[in-house]
Amino acid sequence: MNQILERIKKHYPQPKLELNFSTPFELLVALVLSARCTDKLTNKITPKLFEIFPTPEALKEADYDELNELISSCSMHNTKAKNLIAIAKALCEYHNCKVPESLEELTKLPGIGRKTANIILSFGFGIPAVGVDTHVLRMANRLGISDSKKADVVEEEIKQKIPKEDWIVFYSGLILHGRHICKAKKPNCDECFLNDICPKIGVK
Repeated sequence: MNQILERIKKHYPQPKLELNFSTPFELLVALVLSARCTDKLTNKITPKLFEIFPTPEALKEADYDELNELISSCSMHNTKAKNLIAIAKALCEYHNCKVPESLEELTKLPGIGRKTANIILSFGFGIPAVGVDTHVLRMANRLGISDSKKADVVEEEIKQKIPKEDWIVFYSGLILHGRHICKAKKPNCDECFLNDICPKIGVK
């Protein structure tokens, strides 16, 4: 496990996402849009979106049809438009128009699950957390970190096996590595810096 962690930290030393954002609120909005939508497409939508609706105060007053049209190139845009307006209203009603800094409060927001909340905590506020998306789940299984298919179980196992100060760099490294190298189909094992120590569980 130590070798895996050290190699992840060496190759992905700066925790980062491939979404563009400058505030916790922009990160929250971008994450909502990115569900079943590529980060690349999300990044094409958000500049105009953030220009028109830069704050929860602005977004809570959004016209649904206008917002829906603005994000229409993204999958599930009808539901996402409704959720974004509802989230903005909830932020202003319960959190003084600010993004809360706790998992409990974040997951009370419409459409915000545990994974999204953990990513907001870690990249929005620098709070140690582990966001388990499909890439983290797949890599955790292939590397033998966990044999569970449940995100919450994998999250806890990573937390138990990785020092708290490395949670963010570790899981964000897994996301990037899973997206670009350790792909779901036809992983690029020959290009992988973990190739010699990876048990390749489930890889055909």
